[in-house]
Amino acid sequence: MNYYSINLEDHPKTSWAIHEVAKRLPKRPRPEGLPPVFYKFFPAADVELRMKPQYHHLCCKKCGRYDSDKIFETGFDDPVTIRFKGEYGYTNDRIFTVSDRFLKVLKQAKVGGFETKPMGKSGWHALRATLLVDHADGVIKTRKPLCSECQRPKESFGVFAYLSELSLPDQTNTFFSTKSSWQASHFCDRELFISEAALLALRKGRIVGGYCTRLWTDEERKKQMLKAKEGIPFWRPPKTSVCLNGKLLK
Repeated sequence: MNYYSINLEDHPKTSWAIHEVAKRLPKRPRPEGLPPVFYKFFPAADVELRMKPQYHHLCCKKCGRYDSDKIFETGFDDPVTIRFKGEYGYTNDRIFTVSDRFLKVLKQAKVGGFETKPMGKSGWHALRATLLVDHADGVIKTRKPLCSECQRPKESFGVFAYLSELSLPDQTNTFFSTKSSWQASHFCDRELFISEAALLALRKGRIVGGYCTRLWTDEERKKQMLKAKEGIPFWRPPKTSVCLNGKLLK
């Protein structure tokens, strides 16, 4: 059976779940010399934000980091700002968010391994995996210094790309993630994975958003290393990326 990580096609427009807009900022002139594509991935701030009061006690007073699971348990209320082009994504404050239709597709296909909470009356829902698995050590690396208050590192980085790095679930129609989480990682505390049956449900439901990347086998990893020695450094197995573009399955 194949398993996949869930990915975004590009970084979405600014969206917020646990912060609210205090005021909109005037548009600033762009400095000369930078190509337009730079601003697609590194847009200038367009709003001034403040964290909603109910989450203040969950944040480290020194570095500002927080555990997204504790945020989820607190719940979400209006106002929220969601500006995704598709039907799922991560907010800028690290909450995986899905549309009403995305959730309906999951329920109709009886996909398991997750729970959701409504995000006020926005028509969007926060989603987190409830099926958590063990993982290989050393895949996610951290960078010091550690926060003197909460002991979280300055940065965490790395991705799970191979089947052997995860203790794969027995369930065949499910979301899942890792038992460990890393609050210093970019975009989210932990990666989100789905089984092939769950991916098929999203495709049948014509969900739009990004793509899913298949986890490689050890044999494919070895082949990539051999290809690199042969002077082909960017070899990839076929059909490792599956687009969620709303098109019907053939």
